Amino acid sequence: MRSIVVGGGIAGLAASVQLAADGHEVMLVEQRDILGGRVRMRENSKWLLDPGLHLLRRKGAMNQLLRKLRAPRVLGQRWNEHNFNPIGCDKKRALGVLTTMSTDNIANKIPQFVIPRGGWSSLVGRMIAAANQVGVTFDPGSTAESINLNSGKISSLSISGKDIECDAVVLANPPSLAAKLLETAGLDATPLHECTEHRVAALDVALEGRPMRPYSGLFDEESGVIAIDMTSLDRIPKGADSDSCTILHAVNLSGEGPDALNQIKEMLDSRCSGWRNMTSVRRSTESVMLHPCSHEQCVDTALHLESGIGLAGAHVISDYHLSDAAVDTGRAAAKALTKNR
Repeated sequence: MRSIVVGGGIAGLAASVQLAADGHEVMLVEQRDILGGRVRMRENSKWLLDPGLHLLRRKGAMNQLLRKLRAPRVLGQRWNEHNFNPIGCDKKRALGVLTTMSTDNIANKIPQFVIPRGGWSSLVGRMIAAANQVGVTFDPGSTAESINLNSGKISSLSISGKDIECDAVVLANPPSLAAKLLETAGLDATPLHECTEHRVAALDVALEGRPMRPYSGLFDEESGVIAIDMTSLDRIPKGADSDSCTILHAVNLSGEGPDALNQIKEMLDSRCSGWRNMTSVRRSTESVMLHPCSHEQCVDTALHLESGIGLAGAHVISDYHLSDAAVDTGRAAAKALTKNR
């Protein structure tokens, strides 16, 4: 059975590995020249700055997959949730926001967090290596243009002007791109069109000092700003003292733009005095996509399963959130297609 995965982010990689493990011949198509999506970005410096608040859930879907792949140890030091400081709310509320990265009241179980060893770029690199080992073929720099059906079932996918025959497809790309592909085959994409991106301002900064002490993180209910300390030995310059350095990530969950970015800086000014003078590396982002849709807008991976098409990504229904949701839905789409063949 030949399957094609569209999208080389976390969801697409998870789907590819699962499909190959289940006996499929798998091709992964990625429009960019590099796999891994946004988490493959890294500051070119001696500091390891992941983009955004990427804590790893100890028993989350990502860690479960890496354990199945027998990846080298990925769990770094435990992130200290006991020293997470809520401002204007209680600790349970603040940890719930951290778990979902949303100020909406979403029912969830608070996990134990760890700081991933080597950063998220390293974790994704291990997923790519695992996909290589199970025979996944990569086609970066190519664009999936249309889906071709035969008697209601997928027969091929047009990729950069060539029709590639296949028996199943996982669309692990953003909702808008997945919708366009579905519509090329005359399939209903209404639920995907209803997905509304949640974009935020973010600040990632390496500091030569510990201005957040004694806290491991802060959440301000009024402004919606959340900031965490992700300092660990593998994230700071070689030979530096982790007790004298900080890797700090902050996001304004209330929105995007220059005003939202300034709110982050103002909150840090009030709670982490002197941080500006301690800055070694700073990455300021006025607008970045945090969630591809709201919790209520998530779609079913089996929307077009009868046609041999599965959906995967953080916009697909899952018991998990963020990157864990991407892994969970990628594997779920792959398993559903295998069962349905």
